[in-house]
Amino acid sequence: MAARTRDDPGSERPGPGCGTVGCVPPPRRFGRRWLLVGAGAAALVGAGTVEGWLPVTLAADADPTPAQLRDAVLSGVVAHTGVAESTGRLGLPDIPRLESASALLSTTTRIRVQVADEDRWRIDQLTPAGEIDTYRLGGSEYLWDYGGNRLTTIHGIAPVRLPRASDFAPSDLARRLLGITAADPVSALPPRRVAGYAVPGIRVGPTDPDGTVGRIDVWALPGPAGTPALPMAVEIAAKGGADPVLSTAFTSVEAAPPSGLALRPDVPPGAESVSARPGDLAGVLRGLNAPPPPDSLARRPRVELPDSDSDSDDGGGLPGVGVYGTGVSRFVLVPAGRDVARQIIGGGGAAGGVPVPGFAPDRAVRVATPLLSLVVVRRRGGGYLLAGTVAPTVLEQAANELVPGVRS
Repeated sequence: MAARTRDDPGSERPGPGCGTVGCVPPPRRFGRRWLLVGAGAAALVGAGTVEGWLPVTLAADADPTPAQLRDAVLSGVVAHTGVAESTGRLGLPDIPRLESASALLSTTTRIRVQVADEDRWRIDQLTPAGEIDTYRLGGSEYLWDYGGNRLTTIHGIAPVRLPRASDFAPSDLARRLLGITAADPVSALPPRRVAGYAVPGIRVGPTDPDGTVGRIDVWALPGPAGTPALPMAVEIAAKGGADPVLSTAFTSVEAAPPSGLALRPDVPPGAESVSARPGDLAGVLRGLNAPPPPDSLARRPRVELPDSDSDSDDGGGLPGVGVYGTGVSRFVLVPAGRDVARQIIGGGGAAGGVPVPGFAPDRAVRVATPLLSLVVVRRRGGGYLLAGTVAPTVLEQAANELVPGVRS
């Protein structure tokens, strides 16, 4: 295997801060839109955590086996700073109420990554107009809206939400994917040059016949024996597809901790400051009068979600929300209001949607890409959204189980 050397020691490294940042949704959009997971939910970005952190150097003692490299990625978080690019090729249409997720998964996004530990990091989405900055400090997250001059503090970590740019940092995405596919077979890939380093790779082949993920490729830079590996690039391909539909890779990176000042938002005088909790969504969801999520849907068990807010009255639960499946083949169930469901179904045809067997055309719609599937169905008084990395027929079956008596 090629030696792991760095081609450009003077390559770009991010500074401790940035003078311009972009905008994030204001508090009035913190409800159902913030909760919906149109990108496969926990299957891609919201399942599993990795505990522990150890520093690492950029030279490995020996070439690891595929299993050893996977274990090294999962063994801890490497402090690092860098710039990455994430590219989505899912070809998602503009689905009403899910435009932000569609754009993130169908375009190229530039990301600056500054990680000190699992729960101490800053990840910025770099745009032509500025930045969209997300900070994690312990059990809280901070969203800085430069355009609105507003800092939103979120006390608690939501188990289910819309995907955002920070979810596609190579190191974080690799750990999440390898963590939930630990039971799937892994094989070696040829080394690849990433950000000036030659790094070994592994391929995970999910075995679920109803899943849409064909392969997950991860390239990670090992440290000395017994220390964590730093994921450098990730590619996800759909079944039957040769090219990746989602990829992310560092363009420059150093295994060095960021400045402590960079990990705290620098809020100018006069900026608005608001607070929210993931548990605040519980009241919104209770207002939809959705029944509790069933223990299984489409023959798939419900995944137990961690509490998002231990101080909330309901222990951090999200009424009516459920995640189903195993490994990377999962889908999410989210209650929706009547108007939201009707709007998505009404615009589904223009977005390439088709009717769902067993339902009238105005009662349900299905939108599918090679990797992601979405079904929206109306019920009396509201509706459901089902989305994930499973075959469309799985979501259609789940919809018929959820709404067995409403067909017209």
